[in-house]
This record gives sequence, structure tokens and C-alpha cells, in this order.
Amino acid sequence: MNRFVQIPCNFLPDSLWDQRVFSVVGDIPEAMLAGVHNPSMRRRLLLGISAALILTLLAFLVISRKGELPEVRLADGRVFRIEAITFGTNHAVGRSDSWIVPLRKILPAGWIQFITPTRGRSSLSTERPALVVWVHALDGAKTNYVDCQGAQAMFVDEHSDVYPANGTSHGSFGGGFNRQANIFQVFPRRAEKLELRFRPWRSTESSTVSIQNPAVRMDAAAWTPEGIPATRQVGGLEFTLESLVIQTNGGLARYWEADSRHWQPVFRLTQDGKPATNWEAPEWEVEDATGNRGRTLGLHEPLLRFIATSRPGPEAVTEAAKRWRLPLVSLPTTTNGIQWNTNRLLGDVAVTVFGLFPPGAYTFSRGQLTNAPVPTAANAGWTGMSVQTSPGKWQHWQTHTTTNYTAFVRRIVSNPEQRIAVGLHDPQGQVLWSEASAGDQQRGIIAFVFTGSLGTNQTALEIVLLEPLQAEFVVKPPVP
Repeated sequence: MNRFVQIPCNFLPDSLWDQRVFSVVGDIPEAMLAGVHNPSMRRRLLLGISAALILTLLAFLVISRKGELPEVRLADGRVFRIEAITFGTNHAVGRSDSWIVPLRKILPAGWIQFITPTRGRSSLSTERPALVVWVHALDGAKTNYVDCQGAQAMFVDEHSDVYPANGTSHGSFGGGFNRQANIFQVFPRRAEKLELRFRPWRSTESSTVSIQNPAVRMDAAAWTPEGIPATRQVGGLEFTLESLVIQTNGGLARYWEADSRHWQPVFRLTQDGKPATNWEAPEWEVEDATGNRGRTLGLHEPLLRFIATSRPGPEAVTEAAKRWRLPLVSLPTTTNGIQWNTNRLLGDVAVTVFGLFPPGAYTFSRGQLTNAPVPTAANAGWTGMSVQTSPGKWQHWQTHTTTNYTAFVRRIVSNPEQRIAVGLHDPQGQVLWSEASAGDQQRGIIAFVFTGSLGTNQTALEIVLLEPLQAEFVVKPPVP
């Protein structure tokens, strides 16, 4: 279920309205006056068209200014405006311009500029229901749009627990307009009003605004806690929750991170009573009874459920059905790489190996390796761009740039906790395991980057399925 609280705000800073009005009026096509030869009639018609345009503009301005959420001035002088608040898994804000595409062939440029939304459409999806606060920024005089990045966003509850944004998404449009989505997987769900704070990076001063909570949750799941330490036996492993300690985030050294404190579990993983050294250290998340799931849940929730997940190291996987080794090849030296484009099912995970490539930049679109539409930035890792190809249709490109050998693999999982490991084997039996960097999340394309060297030119690529084991613990945290 998705809930949208979209608040229409000023389409443009006030100083830009006159520019659009005069541009549009000045572009009234001569065809509208064709056949009208009487100078007096031409003047009347021109005045009538101009008046209609201005009245339409004024009506639009009045409507667009209704229902604004309070804006907030930051310590660095910027003014942040909250454009919308959305809750759910599919989030969208702004106005689509797809309907304008066919009009570009028949309307003057000034008219197209006038009807084109300054605030274009932004959308995103979240795996679980989340609250998203969409903001844009103006300069101190409210005359020009400015960059709305470089500020922490956080909620603060009645216990002074801080709930920082768990992620962001930023987009830029014409006229200097840009917006940022501040994504909250965790927030004070019981509160009808939410205290939202913004703080510029490297500043100690926060600015506060109160907003309505679109996802109030007064009921709570009925859980029965157990004592700490607690142990679960799962698939031959013993997960033990030994204790809870207070973790502090933020500080001067991590200026981009909000100052917050939360409970962090201490786990021990054993097998037959001995440390399980061939398994990964447990990853963890925590839930509260109102539906929050993440890590930064503060210190005052009465009950918490910790979820620990571990996977075997790739060397510990012995089942042939979970391992796939490709033929021995020489390391590629050209940008064409070695392209296999081959598929296999490992367990219930569908795997496609695109190929092994030397250092460079490689672009994917619609799930296939392709050429970038324009030269790409030299940033390491993934970058993306989108182009509107027709009304309502877009094409997206993701480019991965690296200075190391990289294997590109598509992984389609049935369980989001399933992983694959990708390694390079040499003829002597040595193996170099890669580091994963997810790109096209929708299509499951991942770059596996090899940061070391085998010391040989001959190698075989291997993919290993890592199945997860999980344990859950419901506990009552100590008094902080």
C-alpha cells in the first residue's frame, strides 16, 4: 500500500516568473492573427490573447502556492522546501513532461518553455515500505535554485533518539532545479507529528520543521522476549547473541553521518562447539514491533527482534550443483574482453556470465552490454544516465569504470539473502576472489572486481552459490 502526501509549492522562484510571462506573450504566433487586417481588431485580439495567458498564469500561480509545507532555513543560509512526503514501496513526485513531446513540433519555443515543468518527475522504489521526504533548495534570497545536497536529514523522537535517513537519491533538471529524496526505512512510527531536522555537513547547528506522519502505527506486534545470552541452532551452526552494546554514529570525522546511537548485537558463531571459521561473520538487522527494520532504531524501544544472517565462505561449498567453473582462458588485454554470455542454474539461482574484462568502462542498458550514448565520467564504480526516447518511455544506461579486471554477472535470486562469489583460478590451484559492486538492481547485474593478481596469464572463472542461514532473537534491551 502506498500513501502520497504531495504538497504543491512554487513552480519557480518569484524572480523567474516575469521572464516566463514575457517570453510566452512575445511568442504569440502570427498565424493566430492571420486574416485580421484591421489594426484595431488586431490590437484587441492581441490584448485578449495576452490577457487570457496572464489570467491563466495568475490562476496557476495561486493554485500552485496552496498547501505549502513550512520551509526551513539552514545554518548555511539555504532555504529547504519540502516538496512531498511519500510512504510505501513506489514513490513519485513532480510533473511528467511526456505529453509535451508531440507539441514541440507545432508550438513556438517560448510556449514549450512555459509549459515544460521546471520540476520534472522523479520516482524510486524501495524493497520494503519506507517514508521518503522530497526536498529542493533556494538561496537565502529565495531567487534561485541551489544544490540541495550536502545536508543530513533526520527525525528526532520524544526520547531524543535520532533516526537518520537510510539513503538518498538526487536528480537535476532544467533551470538549476534539483531535488533530493531522503529515504527513511526507520522513523518514529507511533508519532502523529514528526520532528524533522536538517544539518549542513560540517555544521553543528540543526534546523527543525514539524511534518505530519503519513504512516502512523499505534498497534504493535505481540512478542515474547527471551534473556541474553541466547542461542539458536540452524543447519549445523550455533548462533549466540552474547550481548548488546551501544553504537554511536557520526562525529566530526564522519560529517556526512547524523549523530545517533543504537543497540548493536554481539554474535558468536560456532560449529560443533568450535568457532565456525569457514563461515562469514554474521550480518544483522533489527526490527521493532511497529514495522521498522534497519539498524538505527535508537535506544528506547521496549522490544527488539535481531535477525542474524551468515553464509559459507566459497571454499567451504562442496556441492557440485552450487559451483560452476568456466574453461581456462588467457586474461584479456583488449576492451572487448572475453564474452561468454552463457547461463546456468545454481540451485534455484539463475546466473548469466557476460564476460571477463580488463580495466576500463563498460555500459549496460536493458540488461545487455552496449555502448554508452555519450562519453562517461571517469568516476570509479557505477554511474547512470537516462534519456526520454518517446512520450512516457525512457532508456537507462549504467556504466561501470574500474582500473582492475572485472567479471560482469547477472544473478536472479529467489531469496534476497542469497549471494554468489566469483573467483579466478590458476592452473596451480590458487584462487583470487572478487569484491561485488551492484549496478542494475532491477536486472540483477553485478560487477565483480579483482583487486589483486594471480601472477599468471592463464585463469578460469568460477561462480559459487552461497546459501544463507538465519537466526532470530526477540529481546528486551537494557535501560540505556
